[in-house]
Amino acid sequence: MSLPRPGAARSLAATLLMAVMALLIQQVPAHAGPAPVPTTAMTRCTHNFDPDQATTLHLSGGRGSTFPSDSIVHPGDVIRIVPHERDEVSTSGWWWQPADGSNWVTPAGLDPRQSAGDGYPAPGLNKYSLIARLAGFQPFEVLKKPGCRMAGSAGTLDLRINDAQDWDNFGAWNVDIQLYREPLQDGGFEQQPASTVRRPWHTEGPDTKVILTDVGQANHGNKSALLSSPGPRVWNALTQTIPVRPHTDYRITGFFRTSDNVNTAFFGVRLPGIWPPVERHFGPAPAYCPPRDPACYSQITVSFNSGDHTTVTAFAGFWGVGRPATLQIDDIRVLSS
Repeated sequence: MSLPRPGAARSLAATLLMAVMALLIQQVPAHAGPAPVPTTAMTRCTHNFDPDQATTLHLSGGRGSTFPSDSIVHPGDVIRIVPHERDEVSTSGWWWQPADGSNWVTPAGLDPRQSAGDGYPAPGLNKYSLIARLAGFQPFEVLKKPGCRMAGSAGTLDLRINDAQDWDNFGAWNVDIQLYREPLQDGGFEQQPASTVRRPWHTEGPDTKVILTDVGQANHGNKSALLSSPGPRVWNALTQTIPVRPHTDYRITGFFRTSDNVNTAFFGVRLPGIWPPVERHFGPAPAYCPPRDPACYSQITVSFNSGDHTTVTAFAGFWGVGRPATLQIDDIRVLSS
């Protein structure tokens, strides 16, 4: 037997190296690093910036898996699902069955397509395809709807093969998951079920705090929060403790309007163990309203860095001014780099 010439061996090695690199490029999405400025979860996902959380799920036989395992996906969080498209699962048989290609499928499912019937996890979708159910959505074929998806309600991401009988499957699919968190929840108060302020918001101070349901009074949507003071010079506020990544730049924004006599309003974040807060003092607000705009607000923005911390507390409130006064709040958001 003759040995390959040195040049041919090098050519073969180069070809193999290129094939491996191509496979890695296909299976591992590139990252663009952190966002250059604080922005929304959706923008960070669509521009492929570093996610807040990432993992690879191993679906043995395509059988179901749930993400995240230790928490939930919140409304406004954005998730990207990236299957390893060349992975294969056998949809029937046993470990000793010859891999003749007759019953092996990738996450795309059957080719040509065949709609699943009753008894399948997702009737009407392609048989044996990778399907997902994200909080607030109906099941969908992952490879038919790639990209970034926003959660409409709290819950989890469930992944599985669209197979009515998966106990006899073997092989596995690997799926990369990238999660982009929206740090502050229910900033527009639209998920508040009643006039009483409820989680994820908390209150400080003794005076009245209510959720208003009036599209004419909101900056956006149907609801806003109203803090009222009968006069005593005490502090009243809404707060929410939010998760952050250490040493990351953030920007918190919100929309406010006060009674004409309020000049004691504050908005910002408290970093654990650090005083004073990172905040902006304002009021009265807004400084100017168009004559025909009954729901006119001022937008306030505060930039901060999380430092060594994994949580901070967002807050908005005001000190009483000696006579009846109000502060109205809507559309608070925390943007992340």
